[in-house]
Amino acid sequence: MATAGEGNGEAPKKRSRWGGKDPAAAAGSAAGEGAEDGDGQSKRQRRSKWDTAQPLTAEEIANQNDPSRISKDALAKAQRMAAIQAQISQQIASLGTSVGAVDPAKSFAIPGVTPGLPKPKTFMPAPLILDKEGRHVDASGKEVTLRAADLSTLKANQRELRAIPLIEPEQVKTTDSSIVDPRMGVTSGGRMKRPTFTFVEDQRYIRRAERFRDKMAVQEFNEQLKKMKEDKGKEADKETLAEMNLALLKQKREPVPEVEWWDSRVLQDPKTYGGEEGAPVAASTDRVTIYIEHPVPIEPPSEAAEPPPLPMFLTKKERKKLRRRTRMERELQRQEMVARGFIKAPEPKVKISNMMRVLSADATADPTKIEAEVKKQMATRLKNHNDRNQARKKTAEEKRGKKLEKLAKETEVETTVHLYKVSDLTNKQNRYKVDVNAQYYRLHGVAIVSDAASLICVEGGAKSLARFQKLLLRRIKWNAADKAEADDDDDHSDTDKEEETNLCQLVWQGKLIKPNFPDFKFEVARTEGQARDLLRRRNVEHYWDLVKNFENE
Repeated sequence: MATAGEGNGEAPKKRSRWGGKDPAAAAGSAAGEGAEDGDGQSKRQRRSKWDTAQPLTAEEIANQNDPSRISKDALAKAQRMAAIQAQISQQIASLGTSVGAVDPAKSFAIPGVTPGLPKPKTFMPAPLILDKEGRHVDASGKEVTLRAADLSTLKANQRELRAIPLIEPEQVKTTDSSIVDPRMGVTSGGRMKRPTFTFVEDQRYIRRAERFRDKMAVQEFNEQLKKMKEDKGKEADKETLAEMNLALLKQKREPVPEVEWWDSRVLQDPKTYGGEEGAPVAASTDRVTIYIEHPVPIEPPSEAAEPPPLPMFLTKKERKKLRRRTRMERELQRQEMVARGFIKAPEPKVKISNMMRVLSADATADPTKIEAEVKKQMATRLKNHNDRNQARKKTAEEKRGKKLEKLAKETEVETTVHLYKVSDLTNKQNRYKVDVNAQYYRLHGVAIVSDAASLICVEGGAKSLARFQKLLLRRIKWNAADKAEADDDDDHSDTDKEEETNLCQLVWQGKLIKPNFPDFKFEVARTEGQARDLLRRRNVEHYWDLVKNFENE
């Protein structure tokens, strides 16, 4: 069915996809509106809702296009800019700073504008004047000292920098100008004196050694005198002291030999060097051979050997893992040997539990016989296991040697010392217990039995001394033996006597590098002087003072 447009012969009109009119139709309508505006029938354009500016009227548009208005606006802007430039230049000039500003008259060449800025002056540096020695001087000939610019910005730091005086190098004045080059800025100074040898004064060390020997002799005499006074008290024999004094003072020193023993072997005359002082020594070349004596090197006792590397301690889980890995490697090695035919394959490990599975056919035929054979194999395996364990077991002598080795290792690095004080150590039963246990634990030391107080000094390892301490302080009943003797000697008298308690107390414990005593033994001292003398031989006399001054707790 044909439409009206088709009947007229016109093309159908296309509608915009956005719902608007056809672009051609829109253009035609716009042209029609323009024609209507030209005819004087203007229509107001539709305003977008986003356009906020007010539309200009026809009178405003005509004023904007007026050329006289444009020139007036430009002239007003140029005058305001020139006023601002003049104000800025005046403020900079008042601060005393030279401004290399652009000339506003040239920048804004506008007729009718008179700039108020003066023409800036060109900066020229001061001339550099040098004297004949090359120093910087001013026009009057005075030397100018240049100073580095301060980099600090704070006023306090700038004042500190100005307060630091500048140190100028001293000028060396020379009288003779013939040897000085005037072109050189710095004259040559004096040469430093080289260090020379400082020789030792003749017989300086000999006199020092003599003074040291005299001092040691006097010190030894005072020590012996002090020890005699402590042993014998104030009633010391004066004649003995006088004799000792004379013996020490009259002691003859060993004279210096004429010829040293190492030189006497190669001299012609072994008793003298011969010749005058400074003359060559007459030596016997027949005794000089081509052989050289190399002494055996001795390690210094002060330097200790390097310690061995520390052993690695593994946890329980790591030890199990290492053992499992080692057994696995051993089993793989055994299987490899069996596969290559080097060793015979082991018999199957048959038990009662796996007998029917391993020996299925034989076990079914005669189970009683197979069971007896399996039990026999089990007994054989158990016997071999016990034999291997018995072979690895240590003998009594080996166990004793292992225990002694452990006790000896405790004292390799350091030695522990315990010092005990016992009120009464005369009982033979208690002395036997102390002696036997000290020998058993391989302890060193001494036990001094005295009327005033008894001393027990033991040296050894830490573990051994811990057990020995339990023996003395806990296990031994020091008062039990005294009570038994008191019951035997009781005369059933009416008078009651107070019993004195026998105590054993730990006085002191410490560490030593090496033991002072070779073994353990008992010593009896009737007096205090004898007890001190026994300890003095081992350089532990102070032990007696510790025991004597110790107060019972």
